[in-house]
Amino acid sequence: MSDRLLAHPGAATASEDQPLDLEQVCRAIELALRLGEPQAARQAAIAVRERWPEAISPLALLGQALLDLGRHQEAAAHFHRALKLNPLSAAAWAGLAAALARCGRLQESQAALRRAALHDPLGDTAPGLGDSPQPLGLGVLYLRRGLADLAVAELAAALAREPRRADLRLYYVEALRRCDNLGAARSQLALLVDLERASLPATLLQLALGAWPGDGAVARARCAGYDPDGQQARLLAAPEPPPWEPAPPPALAWAAALDSIRPFLTLLPLRLGPARKSAAGAKANLPPAPPQPDPDVSSLIATTERVRLRVASVTGAPGPLANPAAACPQAQVLLGCRFALIERYGEAAFAAIDRRLRALAAALGRRGLQTHCCYLDDAASLRVGGGVSLAPVPRDAAAIGELVRAMSAALAQERRELAVLLLIGGDECIPFHRLPNPAHDDDGVVLSDSPYASDDAGYLAPQRIVARLPDGAGPSPALLLATLDQMIDYHHGRMPRPVAQIPAGRGLLGVRWPPHAQAALSGGYTARVWQESSRAVLDAIERDAALHASPPLDADALDPRALAARRLLYVNLHGGAGLPNWYGQGEGIGSGAASRLPVALRPDQIGGVVAGGILVSEACYGMELPGRTTATSIPLRALAEGALACVGATASAYGSYAAPLVCADLLCQRLLAHLARGLPVGHALQQARLEFAQTIYHRQGFLDDVDVKTLGEFVLLGDPWAGVAPLAAASGWAAPKLAGAEGAPAHRPLVTLEEARVPGALVARARAVLKRVLPGAAAAPLRIAAQPEQRLARKGHAAQDLVFSASEARATSDGHQVAQTAHITLRGEVVVKVALTR
Repeated sequence: MSDRLLAHPGAATASEDQPLDLEQVCRAIELALRLGEPQAARQAAIAVRERWPEAISPLALLGQALLDLGRHQEAAAHFHRALKLNPLSAAAWAGLAAALARCGRLQESQAALRRAALHDPLGDTAPGLGDSPQPLGLGVLYLRRGLADLAVAELAAALAREPRRADLRLYYVEALRRCDNLGAARSQLALLVDLERASLPATLLQLALGAWPGDGAVARARCAGYDPDGQQARLLAAPEPPPWEPAPPPALAWAAALDSIRPFLTLLPLRLGPARKSAAGAKANLPPAPPQPDPDVSSLIATTERVRLRVASVTGAPGPLANPAAACPQAQVLLGCRFALIERYGEAAFAAIDRRLRALAAALGRRGLQTHCCYLDDAASLRVGGGVSLAPVPRDAAAIGELVRAMSAALAQERRELAVLLLIGGDECIPFHRLPNPAHDDDGVVLSDSPYASDDAGYLAPQRIVARLPDGAGPSPALLLATLDQMIDYHHGRMPRPVAQIPAGRGLLGVRWPPHAQAALSGGYTARVWQESSRAVLDAIERDAALHASPPLDADALDPRALAARRLLYVNLHGGAGLPNWYGQGEGIGSGAASRLPVALRPDQIGGVVAGGILVSEACYGMELPGRTTATSIPLRALAEGALACVGATASAYGSYAAPLVCADLLCQRLLAHLARGLPVGHALQQARLEFAQTIYHRQGFLDDVDVKTLGEFVLLGDPWAGVAPLAAASGWAAPKLAGAEGAPAHRPLVTLEEARVPGALVARARAVLKRVLPGAAAAPLRIAAQPEQRLARKGHAAQDLVFSASEARATSDGHQVAQTAHITLRGEVVVKVALTR
């Protein structure tokens, strides 16, 4: 630091009617510590302690100054004393951890650091400590976010595991108090021993609960001594104001010992104490001002303080999320099955899920979204408005679909729109629709949520957004609970950050920058054979975004950090029914081992890579849920590790071999384009479906089998309100609609033909294309179907498209086989469409 910053005239004095603001003095001491002047900080902290010998804040500041001066044992003693007065002080625990580490007591240091992280779950005191909440500290996390009802349950469970932890009991008492369960709060407070009840948090809680014997004057005096400016009390009650009236900020008379921090005081925003305000303008009596400090250092300090004040003043809650283009008020419905959840996980787990659903509804409500928590088998929960009361239905896809349509119609009667339907649980809780497979491939049925989104029998044009929170196979609700916690975090402004970004996510003096501030918007990973079409899809959200290919990469050579720190990860790899891994494919035909599809990505490699981001996949069976767990499913593992949402197919997905984009490629391209505009992923997928249908209608005049399958099999898992980019002001939420004259595009069923009835030249043409795109199927039996071209038929032409289909099985490098199917569409001898399974 420049010598000019600390240069000042000889020691000055001030009279008793010119006091200082205690909070300003403590902030000046902090600045001195941050900018490498521990001796100045020590002198000022001693001066403050002479005025308030029991005050906790200056005691911790003095400990930090001693630590920076290398007096580690003395520092540890000061931190211990601060913790005796306030065992919930994260700053004191962090300081103690540092002091113990420098004394060589590493095991004790680690334990102190864990305590610091528990008491600072949001990273407000020491950025970084709360990045990964501990199991015991989850209740503290909820409490600091204002979710007292969730905090009560978690803290009760934590105390059951650690009944002797006084700090957890103090938090439990505060959570019970906020829930107005005052009797239980007093009972829990009485379990503390006398020494623990003498601490500042216990004393504050006794005052708040009326549990202090007598008039409370002794308790208030104790609190005033421990916490003169009320900062510790405000932290205990955060994010709510304290239930007690904080004492006025105390004044501190100027003393010669404070000369050491006078340069730092002059660089803070001026805040006069009460006496100085009464003597405003009496500049002759103020301590002499030091000369101007070094401009560079002043700029650094001013910037630091602006950032600190901005971070301290912003709650972190995200802004409104209501659709400004909506013609009428919109309703969001969280729909579960009470019996199914209890049957799978038990009453206690269901209660935990229900609490989180209601907390999520409240969080969405704060963002302007009217949200209802409903259970299809609970009549009381199916009241979603003044005049909307529906009857329970059985756990059957058709019956649930009718319930959703009835709910939509009833809301419409109240001039409201059912905008988003979030299904709670996997296929065992809210069953998928089993749709007939329209395409000629190995799938028997197509598992789909699309019928829940549409009021018409064709389900091709969605009227509402539908998403699903999967729970995975097995007896544990951990995945569902983690996903709900993630959503609550997100809508309270606490997004997880990609693993690779965490070291870069610290700014000046440890201040936390906004999540993803330094992350690239998107990245991709594709089979090499589809690199061209994948590039076209990824360019829709970000041109020149990194796109990795397999080969040359495979799972063993892949560094997951190459995919991390992205708000969106687009993946175009092979997948297989029941297989956990996704596979690449080279451009050459190859033979023997060279022809096997390499393992490109495993579930264990996705963990943390898309935390705080969205995964979009074209892999066949990429979103297959029945029988899958986080160990055997890439999207389930992604959600468990903090992904906001995953989009993909439940069955065999089709894509392009070359331009123009078709099927999954086209759908994902439109999805990424809308995400780039700032639309939430649910709305972006809904608009992508509509644009996909209209684009195909203009090209073909109808939807063929693979088009219909694409619209049915793509599902959204996770948070439909999550996004990857700020909403562009010019674009709003409006998106193109299907032209009224055209109506919703219709599916035209195929008519199967025998090969002998098809001209040999056309068969030869189709096999030539197969040899290029699916070599192993070039000589396989062909399925040939006729597809009438309706627009030409209306003009008197007898034109029709012929669709040639063939399949082959490709071996994978991990010993499995993946079925591949190609559909070649000819109009005359012209190839008009090639669709290949992913």
